[in-house]
Amino acid sequence: MTSSQGSGLTESAAPTLSRDLGLFEVVVYGVGLILGAGIYAILGEAAGVAGEALPISFVVAAVVASFTGLSYAELASRFPRGEGDYVYVRNAFGSKRLAEAVAFLRVFVGAVSAAAVALAFAGYLDGFVSVPAVPVAIGLIVLASAVNFWGIDTSVKLNLAFTAAEVAGLAIVIWFGRTTWGNVNVLHSPFGAPGVVEAAFLVFFAYLGFGSIVNIAEETENATETIPKAIVLAIGVTTVLYVFVAVSAIGVVNWEALGASSSPLTLVARAGGGDVAASVITAIALTSTANTVLILLVSTSRLVYGVSKSEYRSFPTVFSRVHAARQTPYLAVALVGGVTIPVTLLDDLGQVASLANGGLLVVFVVVNAALLKLRYEKPDERGGFTAPLTVGRLSVTALAGLVTSLGLFTVYVSSFL
Repeated sequence: MTSSQGSGLTESAAPTLSRDLGLFEVVVYGVGLILGAGIYAILGEAAGVAGEALPISFVVAAVVASFTGLSYAELASRFPRGEGDYVYVRNAFGSKRLAEAVAFLRVFVGAVSAAAVALAFAGYLDGFVSVPAVPVAIGLIVLASAVNFWGIDTSVKLNLAFTAAEVAGLAIVIWFGRTTWGNVNVLHSPFGAPGVVEAAFLVFFAYLGFGSIVNIAEETENATETIPKAIVLAIGVTTVLYVFVAVSAIGVVNWEALGASSSPLTLVARAGGGDVAASVITAIALTSTANTVLILLVSTSRLVYGVSKSEYRSFPTVFSRVHAARQTPYLAVALVGGVTIPVTLLDDLGQVASLANGGLLVVFVVVNAALLKLRYEKPDERGGFTAPLTVGRLSVTALAGLVTSLGLFTVYVSSFL
């Protein structure tokens, strides 16, 4: 033992992250990331443009998300590292600057998203008791950061409980709508195919969490096999839930009413089970938002930890230090929490969060391009998972992921023009 142990850091034998996560835990973590809080709000806006064809929009979005998800799965199998996107891009293009730009974008997205969802938590809480939004959001970020510091095992146990609550809330909606499925004409869209595509663009953002699953690779047992499986399973599980929720919601409440509601699932629950059911869904939305904040802070801090390693020297190496007792990157946890808190003070957080989503699409373009390049230049250096649909050295799914991500980014930019 060295004298530095009192500070939580052992210099002679630097502590490492604790590998406590198996396939089940990582899948649940991924489902929690993807479900997030988006489905509780975005479903209404999407219904307003897709009409009864809303379930088809979810399927289209799932297919598009799967293209890039498969690229992440193969890259995570090649490089099972917590720095994720950074190491993929750096190995593919040999550019430290490009890799750093991607890492900065991911940290920005994580911080802004966590702040936005923390404010959403305050909004849901205000439905039960009048509270000031910003102090509540900051309090949640501080509490989630404390849990993040305490240990990945504790974070995952909370994530398991919160994700179970999220799934239960969606199951309630599905239950209320189960008798109406036969009345839903999923081929009818009031605005035709363009409406279905626009809705798919909106609900695509309800899938974005899959890219952060890779950031817990160094806390996962047999990460080379577990992380790719978890990405595929998490996208699959959430897609099934989303489609059934979409059919049920459209069956219980007219699509126009859903489109006009800022809390569509609460509206469905009230129509199906009265005020008590609506209150239950609102309470579950609280757990959903709290869970999303926690796992965003976890994944973002692991990215900072990874990129700060001395072998890269892209971020200050101090952030790669691991607490000897808790086995967590405590300084990276503090940095991410500290960066997230000021974002809650922004006036137009919705627009900033939208910019973060645009930045994430740029990351997806680069990540898909990284796999395409690695397939050509290092075809034999594959891990335990290879994305399907390969023609020679070409990954068809990675090419589709690049094209669709670029297309979505173009649509996104055009919305500001």
